[in-house]
Amino acid sequence: MIRNILLVTYRNLVRNKVYTTINVLGLALGLAAFLLIGAYVRFEKSYDTDQVDADNIYRVESQFYKGGSLTDDWATSTNGYANAMKDNLPGIASFARISWAGSERVIRYNDIKFREEHVVLADSNFFSFFSYPLLKGNAATALTGVNSIVLSESAAKKYFGTADPLGKMLDVATQTRKMQCMVTGVFKDMPKNSTLQLNFLLSWGTTPQWLKDFWYQHESYTFVKLTPGTRTTDIERQFPALAEKYKTGPSLKDLKWGIQLVPLKEIHLNKAKPYEVEAKGNRFFIGFLSIIAYIILLIAYINYINLATTKSMDRAREVGIRKVNGAPASQLVFQFMLESVIINVLALVLSALLVIGSVSWLPLFLSANGMQGLLMNQELFIHTGLVFIISTFLSGIYPALVLVRLKPISVLKGRFSFSKRGVLLRKGMVAFQFVASLLLIAGTIAVYRQINYMTGQNTGVNIRQTIVIKAPVKTADYAQKIRSLKTSIQGIPGVKAVTASGAVPGKAVGKSLANRRFGAAATEERTYEMLKADHDFISMYGLQIIAGRGFDKDRPADSTGMVLNESAVKQFGFASPEAAIGQKIWVETLEQRPNEVIGVIRDYHQQSLQQDFTPFILFMDPGLNWIPADYVSVKLDAVQMRDKVAALEKIWNSYFPESSFDFFFLDDFYNGLYQQEVHFSRNFLVFSSLAIFITCLGLLGLTAYSTARRIKEIGIRKVLGASVQNILLLLSWDVVKLILLCSLAAIPAAFLLIQQWLNGYAFRVSISWWQFVLPVITLVVIALVTTASLTIKAALSNPTQSLRDE
Repeated sequence: MIRNILLVTYRNLVRNKVYTTINVLGLALGLAAFLLIGAYVRFEKSYDTDQVDADNIYRVESQFYKGGSLTDDWATSTNGYANAMKDNLPGIASFARISWAGSERVIRYNDIKFREEHVVLADSNFFSFFSYPLLKGNAATALTGVNSIVLSESAAKKYFGTADPLGKMLDVATQTRKMQCMVTGVFKDMPKNSTLQLNFLLSWGTTPQWLKDFWYQHESYTFVKLTPGTRTTDIERQFPALAEKYKTGPSLKDLKWGIQLVPLKEIHLNKAKPYEVEAKGNRFFIGFLSIIAYIILLIAYINYINLATTKSMDRAREVGIRKVNGAPASQLVFQFMLESVIINVLALVLSALLVIGSVSWLPLFLSANGMQGLLMNQELFIHTGLVFIISTFLSGIYPALVLVRLKPISVLKGRFSFSKRGVLLRKGMVAFQFVASLLLIAGTIAVYRQINYMTGQNTGVNIRQTIVIKAPVKTADYAQKIRSLKTSIQGIPGVKAVTASGAVPGKAVGKSLANRRFGAAATEERTYEMLKADHDFISMYGLQIIAGRGFDKDRPADSTGMVLNESAVKQFGFASPEAAIGQKIWVETLEQRPNEVIGVIRDYHQQSLQQDFTPFILFMDPGLNWIPADYVSVKLDAVQMRDKVAALEKIWNSYFPESSFDFFFLDDFYNGLYQQEVHFSRNFLVFSSLAIFITCLGLLGLTAYSTARRIKEIGIRKVLGASVQNILLLLSWDVVKLILLCSLAAIPAAFLLIQQWLNGYAFRVSISWWQFVLPVITLVVIALVTTASLTIKAALSNPTQSLRDE
């Protein structure tokens, strides 16, 4: 019996090659997309899940309130929070701090010299608090001494090759400090799905004494482990009262200091906050891709169910004969379930081949590291296997039950037809496909409009043809050498301007001070980003002065002057930019004298359009020399760029031989701020197109069968005088009508989803009516093109051939 069932199954699959191909290809594409998206989503959700006690680890993030309103929300905290919380708040089991202040350092070993981005200071218990394995050295003592440094495995190879690095000395330098540090350990490279991506850890004892528990520099990450049963809300509620005991300085004294304890496993997908250094994921993107994965899989199986039940009319006579000959219902169900299993297994094999073939280009679209390893994730395959088994059963059982319930007499007399409930169910499933397709097309249009808006918007700053050089490390006569460097660079043919600054467009300003208007009460103190500049910064970057003037080299008093942006003018409470000119402000750490406002510039996008304008102040004040100028920007023409870069490097090395020459092109860097959106748009386009393609496969199959069923009707209509156009309209109208009905549900849903997504951007494109009409027109055109060849063939067929059996 099994042999006979397999033989019948094989014959049916071979006889119906078109339907078999459509089913196998559609299911394979659906399963492949589900597996690939699932791998990426699991990767993004897997950040820090391998940490021991990950469920009890939280990052302490700073919040400031005035009058009950949140004024600032930072990812960082001060060094002083940790000990105060451990000593005063029950429920804190342990803590570990990581200080990012001045973490970009030049590291040198003999002739090997590199600028490293994140050379951080870490508490001595770092390797017991976190579960990053130490390969060499003692985890308990590696970070206890002064000027001790622990390297990652890759960093150790970079500087020492195959030699043992323990006990060797590295020169570590910033703009203000040089140290000789002993290598006391080597740790295994941090996994790609770790929030912390570090290669160098300096011992906490290396921190200057005054800064170890300082409460007025929010430039560290503080992580705490809570004892079991401790509620984060209890800790957060107690912190403001604790802060009152420690914030004894004048800065921000009248603001309420609060904290938010953010679970370690949620940091990666949370929205980015100021002063956050790690690369962030996007919870919305991940959620949306997850939904698309299930939509694609559901569309594929809807196609299979619809085609299987539609084709059941051709199988009805077979079922009737077998029933008359005594075949039990269980045997028939087994027959059709076996066919479903075979088709699904073929699709699974093909999907596996598609996945293997796509791994090489997958990171280009999904921008996820370690995808190859993740595709071998046992949990992912178990999940996919369960989905496959359930989907195979459900997609096979319904068509089988439809056929098994047929009455043999009715079938053999040719009076078999689908029930109204069955017809409505199939139309409902097709309607779901159309609604999903309309939503995806509308979403794709919205994503591309927003990206084009952000990348094409006037940012208010000129970043074209600008090379940015990272500032040198500490050296004798530092300030004078920087001035001489600028003069020498200006002598290179084709160089138009040179400026030194604390940040460049695209980079966070990074330094904030609590300031207020001269004569205002301390309660009016608010935080402002402080951007160190020189005389040439405003002109070189093309910033628009709307009141007053910029820094003037011929006015020595301008060295203590300040230039505000429009947002700062509003936050200070000045009536207008003009009204701010000549006014004075108190600047934190400069309490001995106020600073005069000499100019106001129009707000420009210091960072991407995802973020709103922030209040900031341009300054040159020598009293704030502790805020460094981290970049030297050079604007030049595009002729012989390589020669100009070589000339820049030669001049650089003549002034700063102890520093590496590191530069980047500013327009490339600024455009990189939208990399996440670009990747999302690619993902959206690829998988939306895939979902629509699978829908079209199903539509093609249904149209082919529907047309075949109506061939006699078409013949009669042609005999009665119907034209080809009439026939085409007749055959196409059912599909077009269903799409139009589906749009009534899809358009409101698309509007709400798009509006919610756009609300995450400070600057966003407006929603237009045409972006909801266009998906409907697009889907109608796709549906008509998909069915055109079949409908035209039916309309042009000879009616005598279809009517000769009547």
